[in-house]
Amino acid sequence: MGLLCAKLRDCCCYQAISCCRNSLPPIEDFQVLILGPSGSGKTELGHRLSRVPRALDDHEATNGVRCYQMSAVEPPAQLQLTEVGGNAEMQRLWKHYYATSHALIYCFDLAADPIEMEGTFALLTDCLLGTQLAGKPVLLVASRHRVGVQLYDVEYAFGLEELSKSCGCPLLICHMDEAEDLQRGIRWLCQQLLARKSQLDQRIRYDVNMQAWQRRKRSLLSTGKLAQVHRHRFRRQTRKILPAIQGFGGTKKRPSTAPPKIFFVNSQREETNKF
Repeated sequence: MGLLCAKLRDCCCYQAISCCRNSLPPIEDFQVLILGPSGSGKTELGHRLSRVPRALDDHEATNGVRCYQMSAVEPPAQLQLTEVGGNAEMQRLWKHYYATSHALIYCFDLAADPIEMEGTFALLTDCLLGTQLAGKPVLLVASRHRVGVQLYDVEYAFGLEELSKSCGCPLLICHMDEAEDLQRGIRWLCQQLLARKSQLDQRIRYDVNMQAWQRRKRSLLSTGKLAQVHRHRFRRQTRKILPAIQGFGGTKKRPSTAPPKIFFVNSQREETNKF
């Protein structure tokens, strides 16, 4: 068997296969966050991207966190998808996932009425402006259909281009139920991630370190130890020059720099001596 393997190594076919394997670019890993209001299709999108069939009895809204994994062939990338529930209680936890994410996939219901959609994109604005998601790629994914409403209508009606410029986020909108359109959006997202990988990695390290420092600072403030930390951080060795004087006329050792004699004038004693 070893002889056979040796012959295969000398074969031109084996060398061609090994060269092809070595020439393949490495697959990069990215953390992608899936957010959106409750009932916007986040769970369905996660199952479609990961190609894992969804259970027939799994129709309840996500009240927690779900994780998926997706492998893209062109361009080569490995996406770790994290879905966070969209109800009011879970929306308070969204900010804790911003720092470690390379990109955002935001789902919305295209069949919702204009008032609900306005609240949906107002929530998206809160996620991007002045947060740790600013400057990161954003893919908007629409679920369901509405007669007479197209994606470019949504883009212009809610000022998505202005939002992209104000927060510095590359933004693209696509539809979940159209397979080619969804694949186009995923390819765009992977291209953005690969093109910005070094910047995004550096940004994540910075944001994570800042989060750790903020947690440390809050804990010190709550326990009242922040002043002690600053006092002992730059401790300087001091030398006591003079001993503490407990009272006038005490028996403390005089410093070596003092004059040899100290004269005290006691006026009361001189007056008694005169009489």
